[in-house]
Amino acid sequence: MTRGEVRFARFLARRFVRARHQGFISLIGLVSALGFTVGVASLVVVLALMTGFQEDFVSRIIGANAHLVIFPADGGALIETPEQAVAAVEAVPGVVAAEPVVQGFAGIVGPSGVAQWSVVTGIDPQRAAEVTDVDEQMVWGRLDALAVPGPGGRPGVILGEVLADRLGVFPGDAVRLLVPRPRLAPWGPTVRQPVLEVVGTFSTGFREYDESWAFVSLEVGQRLFDAEGAAHRLAARVADLDRVEEIEQAVQQALGEDWDVSSILEYNRAYFSALRLEKLLMSLAVGLIVVVAALGVVSTLVLTVSQKVREIGVLMALGASRRGVLMIFVLEGLMMGLLGTVLGAGSGVGLCWLLDRFELIPLDPGIYYLDHLPFRVLPADLLAVTAASVLISLVATVYPAWRAAGLDPVEALRSE
Repeated sequence: MTRGEVRFARFLARRFVRARHQGFISLIGLVSALGFTVGVASLVVVLALMTGFQEDFVSRIIGANAHLVIFPADGGALIETPEQAVAAVEAVPGVVAAEPVVQGFAGIVGPSGVAQWSVVTGIDPQRAAEVTDVDEQMVWGRLDALAVPGPGGRPGVILGEVLADRLGVFPGDAVRLLVPRPRLAPWGPTVRQPVLEVVGTFSTGFREYDESWAFVSLEVGQRLFDAEGAAHRLAARVADLDRVEEIEQAVQQALGEDWDVSSILEYNRAYFSALRLEKLLMSLAVGLIVVVAALGVVSTLVLTVSQKVREIGVLMALGASRRGVLMIFVLEGLMMGLLGTVLGAGSGVGLCWLLDRFELIPLDPGIYYLDHLPFRVLPADLLAVTAASVLISLVATVYPAWRAAGLDPVEALRSE
């Protein structure tokens, strides 16, 4: 087609779209454009919701955990020379920091007698601040407070905010730990019951952690869990999380087959896979709104063709090619789709900004781990939605446009 034919087709398509005296057909066209607007806006909001939820969820998990966890291949073995192993891990390019860790289960009893089972982790406070974000998540106190005895002269312990609330304790209070000993005494099982002082609380924003985690110094943890001078595992942070699997393999090669190295992506794979699948399914479900709107475009164009058979015949008699007629109706449907897509994308982005900026949808953090629904609009998602909507509107024009281009000019001129 020549440039003049394209301009002529565009001119007629605009006239058809703007026509004010088509009655029912104009109403269907308006509803179709509104359908695209609602569908695109809904898709943008849903994708932004899933992205925001996923980013917040993942950031909380990643911030509270090490990127790499290294265990001896012999599952129950202790790491007898943790400093040597840490040095080997930190020598791998891409590893920012590493630390030895001891961990075990213990009951924690508050001053009122309320008890709660907890995961107690022994850490090196200085190194832990480089390996995880827990130091930045402190509500009260600092992580390095574990390095020295508390004001009361007792070893310090840092509790998750929810755990501290359940125990009814505040910084400065004393708590008793109940640590089962692995060896039996002649009179039966024994329990170690050290008294520690609460020197801080933290909040990761992930309730599962905040209600069950407690931190002590590495030395205290080694005494509690019979690992003097040793460690249960190593934890490491990488410089680029996008390269974590590559760095994981490098650490594995550096340490050898006597070690098992896992990344945060592996031991949280179920969480991440579920989030990706949920985002895909929600997008497909809401995307049906756009498909229904496309059917409205088909109906509008079919009715337009039926109403304008004579006009189409006149155009062909005056020299318009079948390709030119086809282009007229393709452009008409495309304009309706573009109008709805632009309005929908704009309103969707605006709605997401309002919902996220003013936290208009609160949640119960005890159930959803978040205090409000977060919305994040990714440029890639916005581009995908608009491109898919325009493509759907273009496909919707094929049958009506082909039908218009296939009319016999003579028969069209005879029609009333």
